[in-house]
Amino acid sequence: MFNFFNRKKVTEKLFEQNLELAVKNKPLSLLENLYQTSVLTLLPEEMAQKITDIIRADLHLELAGVLVFKKEADSLVPLAFSKSERLLKTLNNLGFLLADISITDISNREFLKKVVYGKENNTTNNPQEVWQELINKEYIKEIKKQSHIKTILLYPLIKGDGVLGVLLLGFNRDYNTLNAFEKASIKSFINVIALLLDKAYLYKDLQDSYEVTKRAYALEKRAKEELEKLDKIKNQFVQQTQHDLRTPLTSIMGYSDLLINGTFGKQKKETIEVIKKIQAVAQNMIRKVNNFLDVTQFQLGKNPVSLKPGIPLVPILDEMVKELNFVAEKKEVVLQFKKPKKPFNIAADREKLKTALFNVIDNSIKYSPKGKVTITVEDRNAVKIIIADTGIGMTEEQLKTLFNRQFERDEKAKETASGKGIGLYLATQIIIAHKGNIWAESAGPGKGTTFYVELPLG
Repeated sequence: MFNFFNRKKVTEKLFEQNLELAVKNKPLSLLENLYQTSVLTLLPEEMAQKITDIIRADLHLELAGVLVFKKEADSLVPLAFSKSERLLKTLNNLGFLLADISITDISNREFLKKVVYGKENNTTNNPQEVWQELINKEYIKEIKKQSHIKTILLYPLIKGDGVLGVLLLGFNRDYNTLNAFEKASIKSFINVIALLLDKAYLYKDLQDSYEVTKRAYALEKRAKEELEKLDKIKNQFVQQTQHDLRTPLTSIMGYSDLLINGTFGKQKKETIEVIKKIQAVAQNMIRKVNNFLDVTQFQLGKNPVSLKPGIPLVPILDEMVKELNFVAEKKEVVLQFKKPKKPFNIAADREKLKTALFNVIDNSIKYSPKGKVTITVEDRNAVKIIIADTGIGMTEEQLKTLFNRQFERDEKAKETASGKGIGLYLATQIIIAHKGNIWAESAGPGKGTTFYVELPLG
């Protein structure tokens, strides 16, 4: 059945799938960061600065900027720029920072006219086409030489029938060297950026015109409609991205299993260990994709949980412990499950409940450096799962907001472990959808934390 395969083809296929996965993961990561910005920031200047900082960092750019189009003045006015350290040093030496240079007479500048009035993206290897006489030619040469900017890419930020502004990206490589996936990933978040900036301006308008009742009402209605539109686009984008990510992930898992099982010949022990690491990365990515999608569903007011009666709880906990043992061992954490004799049947969505319990247990492991995590189950009027760790602990104030925070983590938590800050929030939403409760107790910083998950029997 597999005669037409050989090891070389399988290896090449795995490499291609991994490359495709890495590139396609960019839009998801960017969207996650941009959505976090939309939740935490309202003012246009702050929004634009955070957007440019995120894009420049995620795409490894030398320069990212947002310029607002002033139709009456036929000009592009800088709203925010994010620069690499070497570009910032070069501009400081030259005595300007780009943020103080407005580009006027757009309709007579062919390069910019195509972007603003033609609503098409445009690219150039010569920054002089963007700023022309506004920046000395010798300065432009120095900027290219010192900052390594090779390509400048401009995208129109379209709002309705007009253009809100322009997104400027400065690459340290030629645009032609970007592959199709990279170009597509850049285009995929342009509309989201336009909507975020438009939302920020809408809120600014609402704030400035609060005293004018009719206008305030109209703007509020428009803001609501635009936010609903943004949520719809975000939901569609996330679902499409999930599909695009799962395809190569599924292939990676499938080919890896075939290699480990010896379908393409006996593998060396070292090779099998590498393949297992690839599987672990792929499985972790699948979990992240699913977590992000579930969070989005809850935020949109949808319930992705479907309860079924008679689901045994203990086997789920057993699976989680076996899966997380590897993570615990790497952290030098002892993971102990005091397994009860009864299975404790409950009404549950097995996969979603696994996700919730995984996130809580994983959280305890992450924040218990060289410590211990103990899981016990109690049976009273309801089944209570107790997850006690010897980790960094928490203050009373931290405990009050622990399960409501999204994309936020305390400084001590950031120092101890990496993460996106959505695990406990998602676990809470899933437990609530199971008609259960979740809470935590801690004696204080450095004294560990105990998590309690209570679920009705049935």
